[in-house]
Amino acid sequence: MRPWLLLLVVPSATAHSAEYTGSVNKVVDGDTFWLCDDNGCYKFRVCGIDTPEKGEPGYAESKTALATIVKGKPVRCVLVGGGTPCDGKSKPASSDRFVAQCFAQASDIARTMVEQGFACEHIKFSGGHYSQGGNGNACETHVPPRSQFRLMWPF
Repeated sequence: MRPWLLLLVVPSATAHSAEYTGSVNKVVDGDTFWLCDDNGCYKFRVCGIDTPEKGEPGYAESKTALATIVKGKPVRCVLVGGGTPCDGKSKPASSDRFVAQCFAQASDIARTMVEQGFACEHIKFSGGHYSQGGNGNACETHVPPRSQFRLMWPF
């Protein structure tokens, strides 16, 4: 008689694809947007950067910059843990959104936002990936307390 091994595979309710590709239907602010594919819409936060929050100087400019970067282009997002600069430094989800490295066509969205001055880089989460080792617009070189956060934006 042959022994049989029964392997039961049960997918996790929290398991998600490591990569999403689709189009952006809504920009929330300079580092968060909704990406839609054939299966639904998902909220993403771009890993490794920070932008002004609603009510802070520069909010509208950074939101518009992100909208311009993604408008009419296919967007691909790789969840943290799937080979991003933020792997091991950030969680793949935060609050109600996925955290990911995202690309509009071939351009890294975070890098573009930092280079254009609409975002600062969180070296703590990116390891200096977007500012070539931290020599660029790093959030950590600005005034760190959240109450003084708006002072870092040149708008």
